[in-house]
Amino acid sequence: MKDFFKNAFRGIGEKEADALEKIFEEVTFQVNAPIVKEDEHGKEIYILKSGRALVKKRGEILAELKPGDIIGEMSLSETSRSASVISAEETILYKSDIKDFHNLFSQYPKIAVSLFRILSNRLRDINNKIIEKALQEERLATIGKLGATIIHDLKSPLSAIRGYANILEDIGGDDRIKKYAKSISNSADFTFDMIEDILEFGRDRSTWDSRPVDIYQYFKEVTELSGERADSKEIEIKISHCEGLYCELDPFKMKRVLLNLIKNAREAIKEKGRIELGAAKTETGIKLFVRDNGVGMYPEVVSRIFEPFFTHGKHGTGLGMTVVKKIIEEHQGEIQIESIPDKGTTFNILLKNKPEKKKCEEETR
Repeated sequence: MKDFFKNAFRGIGEKEADALEKIFEEVTFQVNAPIVKEDEHGKEIYILKSGRALVKKRGEILAELKPGDIIGEMSLSETSRSASVISAEETILYKSDIKDFHNLFSQYPKIAVSLFRILSNRLRDINNKIIEKALQEERLATIGKLGATIIHDLKSPLSAIRGYANILEDIGGDDRIKKYAKSISNSADFTFDMIEDILEFGRDRSTWDSRPVDIYQYFKEVTELSGERADSKEIEIKISHCEGLYCELDPFKMKRVLLNLIKNAREAIKEKGRIELGAAKTETGIKLFVRDNGVGMYPEVVSRIFEPFFTHGKHGTGLGMTVVKKIIEEHQGEIQIESIPDKGTTFNILLKNKPEKKKCEEETR
């Protein structure tokens, strides 16, 4: 442990390393476990020994921490945490009570100087990342506005194609014709989804239309629409929550969110499985969730899933999850991911609302 501290706090000697060793204990965090939470007043400070941790604010990754980095440093100034830190894999840290760490500053000023150097480097890295992100968003906004103008004109002929395909499918007759008509209709639906994602990506908040929504009835509408686009897999879609709830949201935009999450869940299920939509009250409002028992995701995929054009080997624009995050942030909400490889994934949508109680039921499609 002593050699680790000498490397982490460069410039300190044997006495400082001995002092640090006395006040730290080793702790382990499993994958996706919160180490510190945004806005909390923590009383601990951590030094990352092995593994990786992600600095996140409102669901967005600001930085990746590596061995030797400090976590929980905002406690030194007795202010609330400025961001959350989540373990990206099994992570081992050295933990100390902030009071013990404060006492070291008066005895060993070299530790304070080294800590200041570490934190300054991290702030510079985060600042560079924010600047690069702002430039990227400006470029994407330009592309989005140009694309929206062109793509909007594609909706009319595409609607005609889908309409005639549905007519052919309903007429009956040759099974091959019905099969081909269904394929055309599914392809049109897929293209419509891509168009809506691109259009939503370029929209601003001027299209906002918020209203109180009965969550249970709303889920039924979404699952019925999703069922019309069902594939050949045996997938059960279940609506379940403990009590009926109302929530203030934009029904059109949130429908886009839920359809994208259900689509991802379908793709994650190999042949047979289950997708569950649910809702529950929280201390600050309401949580909506979409859960599946599919293949799950590894941390490196979870950390990039909201990046524009990141497709994870799937077909499409790579904007679906970017649009999901954009819409939820427009609702002043947050999306969290719980995913275990080979077990499944849960997307939690946290909204600040005052939900009403209402009797509800449970339905399986």
